[in-house]
This record gives sequence, structure tokens and C-alpha cells, in this order.
Amino acid sequence: MSARQLIVLGVALVAAIGALFLIKGMGARPAPPQAQAEVIPGQQVLVALHDIPQGAAISSGDVGPRVFPNASVNSGFAMAAQQSDIVGAVTRRNFLQGEPIILGSVVQPNDRGFMAAQLEPGFRAVAVKIESRTAAGDFIQPNDHVDVILTSHVTNHDNSGSQSEEVRSEIILEDVRVLAIGEKVQPQSTGQAPEQSQGDTAVLELTQHDSRVLAQANEMGDLSLALRGVQNEPPGLHPPSAANGLPSLNEHTGSGVRIHAFGVVSEGGGR
Repeated sequence: MSARQLIVLGVALVAAIGALFLIKGMGARPAPPQAQAEVIPGQQVLVALHDIPQGAAISSGDVGPRVFPNASVNSGFAMAAQQSDIVGAVTRRNFLQGEPIILGSVVQPNDRGFMAAQLEPGFRAVAVKIESRTAAGDFIQPNDHVDVILTSHVTNHDNSGSQSEEVRSEIILEDVRVLAIGEKVQPQSTGQAPEQSQGDTAVLELTQHDSRVLAQANEMGDLSLALRGVQNEPPGLHPPSAANGLPSLNEHTGSGVRIHAFGVVSEGGGR
């Protein structure tokens, strides 16, 4: 073997040994530290484990603890440590799955009756007699909002001593929440067509002043309930408020009639 070949062989051997040490060094290099997730301090809040309807008595399977960040915890939330106090309470409104239980939205049944638990602070439950023809054909459900219409017969006298009678209607209360229709206190939750809520009494949620207005109107004529839609109404469609007592009974001169049936909407003129 010539000297040149020996030199080439030596260089190759040195390169091979260097590559071997380089590979070993890379394998022994420690892995970079994994970034740790930031731990956000939180509190155990009591939430609804499934949808809970209004007026339901809460059971132990209805609620459970969930961790909420401290910045998201409100003083009105029920905490996990209060679960034993919440179980058995009655809900004053619907709770969606995962929603925190609000202390002000539940009431202990031994503190108040069921209907009293449904009332917002400062409101009263007032019953009024209804018929199918005066309650949107029995399609008004608990939790719907209605306008109360007073229809009365007015006798007019002229200077000659003759008299005539006319019928006048006026909306005396607007956007009133219905608590119950007959014995029904829960709204329809299933089905493809609207159910009829039959009963001869509607229980309305009213302020103290509006309760007096309704009682006075009940002695003046016949009362009807007009069902309001759930959508926001454009401004200018609201009738006069009953804040100052019963409004004057102006003659009704509506420019159109809108007739609703399930799946059908038609319009026509009339007064």
C-alpha cells in the first residue's frame, strides 16, 4: 500500500470517528423543557348539569361544581359549598346547561308558595276571569306576555235629550307577564303545533298600581287578553301607559285587522 493510500485511509478513519462522536453527542443532549400550561386560579361554582325549567324543584342530579376563573365569578353565584342549600329550592326562571345557579333566581319552597316564588320583586299575582274568545282562542301560555284590553258600553246624551249607546275599547295595560292559565303553570315545551291552554282564569304579574287599575277596569266592562309576539316591536307601536291611571276610553278606529292561525297569516281592512 502506498503512502498516498495510507494518508487517504487515515483521513477517512478520523472522519468516521468524528461522525460517531457527533451522533452520540446529539443523542445524549437533554430534550428542551416542555412549556407548562398557565394555571389560572379559580373557584368551584354550582352550575346546571342540564336544562332546568322554571318552577322546578332542584335535585342533587340537577346541579354540580365547575371551576370558574376568579375574574368570572360573581357574588350572586351559588358556590359548590352551598349545594346542600340549593337542592330542594324552586327555580324562578329557566337555567341552561352549564349556566351558573344565581342565588336570587331560586327560592326555598318553605319560605314562599310556588306562585310567590315565580313573582319578580315588587310584583303581585292577580287573577282575572277569561273566556276562549277573550284570551286569543286559548293559545296563551304561561310565561307569555299580553296586553289587557277593556271593552265597555258608553251611553251618550245629546242636547235634545235623546241617547245612544256605543262600544269603546282601550288597551289599559301592556306587556304583562302571564303566570298561569287555569291550572297550567308551565309553558308548552314539546310538539309541532301550539297547544291550547284551557281555563277560566288567567293569573297576571302586575305592579301594585297596575293591580288597582285592573280591578277598576274589571268593574267598568269586559276584559280581553291580546297575545304579544316574542320579537322586539318597532318604536311607536306601544299604547299609552297606565302609569297615571285608566286612560280615556277613545273610540277604536283601527285601520287594519291582522288574523293569525297556525301556519297562516292574512290581513284585511276593518274597524
